[in-house]
Amino acid sequence: MGDLELWEQKLRDKGIRWTRQRRIIIEVLLASTRPLSAQDIFAKLEGDYPKLRLSTVYRNLNSFKDNKIVRALNLNGNEQKFELIDGHHHHHLICIKCDDILPLDCPLKEFESKLKDDTGYIILDHRMKIYGLCPNCKNH
Repeated sequence: MGDLELWEQKLRDKGIRWTRQRRIIIEVLLASTRPLSAQDIFAKLEGDYPKLRLSTVYRNLNSFKDNKIVRALNLNGNEQKFELIDGHHHHHLICIKCDDILPLDCPLKEFESKLKDDTGYIILDHRMKIYGLCPNCKNH
């Protein structure tokens, strides 16, 4: 079973109908290596799907978010960006000039375990955002 079929099954398991609009939004998110805004997704699709509306993209992303298909991220204080929840825990490196986003593997597993042992807390989640200048912006 391919990636698209797995996501179709995830939606169906949550009682969400698999429509053409939902399929193409999932396809764009699957093809991306970084989180995308609703406007980013719409821009990638509007040429091939002229009847698609930005409001449709927003409505579907909000439904996906409510059903834990995507997570919404506020990475730079501007627009919300979305990424599929695929079970891979990671963080983000964000350029403060051009808003480029680079996913990073999580380096905190051992620290989280030590923190749990030292404090007695049950660690439920953590998020880390690192801000800087990407190689392109640091040279300009």
